[in-house]
This record gives sequence, structure tokens and C-alpha cells, in this order.
Amino acid sequence: MSAQDVFGEHLGVIGALSDNYARNEDAAALAGVVRTQQDVAAACEAREEQVKEIVRELTGRVEAAEAAAAYPAEEGAHAAAVAAMAGDAAAAQDNVDALNRQLQQLQQQRADIKDQVAALQRKADHIEQIVTQAEPRTRHQLSLYAHVSKITWQFEAPARVAGTVSTPQQLQPFDYDPAATPSFEIVNSLWDLMGIDS
Repeated sequence: MSAQDVFGEHLGVIGALSDNYARNEDAAALAGVVRTQQDVAAACEAREEQVKEIVRELTGRVEAAEAAAAYPAEEGAHAAAVAAMAGDAAAAQDNVDALNRQLQQLQQQRADIKDQVAALQRKADHIEQIVTQAEPRTRHQLSLYAHVSKITWQFEAPARVAGTVSTPQQLQPFDYDPAATPSFEIVNSLWDLMGIDS
């Protein structure tokens, strides 16, 4: 394997490491699910209050209907009123049952989202653990690479190949634009700066 191939492989490793540390998809996904959970929880609470208010209103109507049915009236009117009120009460009970079913569905949705958030949190904790374990090893490898190659990389501008080559005589900065300079020219220039023939 030529020195240029080795150097290209090292550049690929450093690029991959930089990409891995720059990613935030999991954190963004977790934040999105947490926001969704908060929105659904707020909607559930609002719907619960609405359902409770409707139940109270329907209960009041049933009680009022029952009280009205108890008053003396003309012969036969009482039975008709009771039958009408019984129909209203049955309809109101059906509405209450339907609203209770909706409430149970909302509570189940809230529980499901809570489980999803917990699963994502476990995944985030696992990723954090992996990063925490890998970081010292990666730092050591990068330190060895920097010592062997005599290159200190600058990652402030990811779209450029920039850094400093340390030689016994001097520090030689470099800065290349990969979009404007072919990669083989960049590699050859770096070999020249390090004092190694390609």
C-alpha cells in the first residue's frame, strides 16, 4: 500500500469520526417525540376537561328531567313525560358512554407516547454511554495519528482541508479547498510539507 493510500485512509477515518460526532439525529428525534408527547398530553387534558364538563351538563339535565317528571300533571301526561325523560336519559347515557370511550382512547394514546419517550430516552442513554466509552480511545488514536503524521487538523471549516504540519524547523500551515483542488494534489502537497516523498 502506497503512502498516498495510507494517507487517504487516514483522511477517511478522520472524516468519518468528524461526521459521527457532528450527528444529532437521535437527539432531534427525541426532542420531536417529547414535543409530540407534550402536545398530545395537553390535548388529552383539554379533552378530559371538556368531557367532564359535558358529563356534568348531561347529569344536570337528567336530574332536571327526573325532577320535572315527578311533578303532578294531567292524567296520562305524567306517563308521557316520564317516557320522554327516560328517552332523554338513555340518550344522555349513550353520550356519556361514548365520551368515556373517547377518554379511555386518549389515556391509552398518552400511555403509548409515554412508552415511546421512555424507549427513546433509553436509546439516548445507550448512545451517550457508547460515546463516553469510545471518546477516550478515539482521542488516544487521534493523538497517536497526530504524533506520527506531524499534522494538527483544524475542523472549524469542515468544507476545507486545513491545519498545521510541525517539522523540526518550523510550523507550516496549510489550507486547501477540495472543491477547487484535486485530492491527489492535496495529498502530494501534504506529503511535501511533512518531508515524505509520495
